[in-house]
Amino acid sequence: MKGSYIICFALAIGLSACKNSKKNVSGNDLTEQLKEQKYNTDRQISDSSLIVLVKVKGEKNLVRVENKRYPRNIETTYNVLKDKKGRIIYLAELPYSETSEWFIAYKSYYDSTGNLYAFQRINNFLNNGCTRGAAMENMLKYYDSSFKVLDSVYTLTDTYKKPLDKGACKFPYNFPYSIFKTIKEYKESKGIPVL
Repeated sequence: MKGSYIICFALAIGLSACKNSKKNVSGNDLTEQLKEQKYNTDRQISDSSLIVLVKVKGEKNLVRVENKRYPRNIETTYNVLKDKKGRIIYLAELPYSETSEWFIAYKSYYDSTGNLYAFQRINNFLNNGCTRGAAMENMLKYYDSSFKVLDSVYTLTDTYKKPLDKGACKFPYNFPYSIFKTIKEYKESKGIPVL
């Protein structure tokens, strides 16, 4: 149940950050095409479409989750989505919070050649000093084939989508993370097996 909640919550946040538009590839139109591509990928994400792997404390290799049977002592969950040709187009890393005081998702979107075109970091956290409930931080970047940032969006809101003053917030759950330019880099760094 907790896994389904995380997937659905991450999907809802991801879809709200995208627009449904499509243009030809030139100038700013490339950004619009990448937004459309991300939107279409997000629409495919569901419990049944994802391959779910978990990193268990003390274990080197990732464990595949079947039928929502999660093992104990999870450190991180990885959600993997493949296209119809079996190519990985989405990888999400979700560190596990034992206290439920925070939720973080690092979502990487890859094209058919395995190159990153979008990265989204979602951080929802309590004990923030700027709102009674959760502060909801969302950062989204789109990249060209040279890994140059074409467009980026950053929002910090409360649970009612009211903007928060970043200077007034504490960020006790900002953990270091990496953005991987290719699926190959991602797999090698995280120890994700060939799927």
